[in-house]
Amino acid sequence: MPTPSPGVHYRIEPATRHTPLHSHLFRVTLSISVPKRGQELSLPVWIPGSYLVREFSKNLQSLQVRQGGVLVAVAQLDKQRWKLGCQADLPVVVEYEVYALDNSVRTAWLDADRGFFNGTSLCLRVEGQTENPHTLELPRKAWPAEWKLATGLPPLKTDRAGFGTYRAADYDELADCPVELGDFWSGVFKAGGVSHRFVVAGAPPSFDGAKLLADAQKICETQIRFWHGGGK
Repeated sequence: MPTPSPGVHYRIEPATRHTPLHSHLFRVTLSISVPKRGQELSLPVWIPGSYLVREFSKNLQSLQVRQGGVLVAVAQLDKQRWKLGCQADLPVVVEYEVYALDNSVRTAWLDADRGFFNGTSLCLRVEGQTENPHTLELPRKAWPAEWKLATGLPPLKTDRAGFGTYRAADYDELADCPVELGDFWSGVFKAGGVSHRFVVAGAPPSFDGAKLLADAQKICETQIRFWHGGGK
C-alpha cells in the first residue's frame, strides 16, 4: 500500500456542545496523516505584522494525542514545544483547547456574540511539515445558526455562510489569514477590476456600509491611477 501524502488538517469548534460560548474555549482537533517518530509540535511566539514575542501557548490546555485509537505520551520540551511518543507514518490525532479572551487583532476571542482567531493562536505547527498543504475545517453544525464565517483562505468546500473547509498552501499562508465568526456586516467593492471585501464585526445601527464601500473604492482607484496610470 502506498504511503499517503503528508497532510495537516485542523478542525475548529467550540470546546463542547455542553460548554457555552462565553466560556471562551475553542476546541482544536489536529490530524497528521504521516507523522515522524517522536513528532514535535510547537505554537509560534509571533504573528505576522506584529514584532513582539507573544505567549500564545499559555492559553493551550487539555492536550491529548492518539495514534490508532490509543493514547500517546506527550512531553513538553519548553513553553511552546511538545514531543509526541508516536510511531512514524501511522496517522496521529491531537486534541486540545485554547482559551480565547483577547478582543484584539493579535490573538483569539470567543463568546456568544462572535469568534475570531489567528492561526498562530490556535494551530500547532507540525515540525518538518510546515511547507506542506494545510486544511482548516469549521463545521456548520458546531456554530450558531445565524453566524457567518470570513477568511482570506481559499475555500475547498463551504456553504453560503462560509462554513466548511479551506486550504492553505503551507503554514505561513494559514498564519496570514485570520478567521472572523459571527453575525457580521460584509460588503464588496471593485477597484481596478479587482474585488475587495470588508467585514465589520459589531457594527452599530448608525454604521453606513454603503459610504464605507464608496469611499474605499474612490481611495483605491485614485491610488491605482497615481501609481499605475490605470483604474476605472
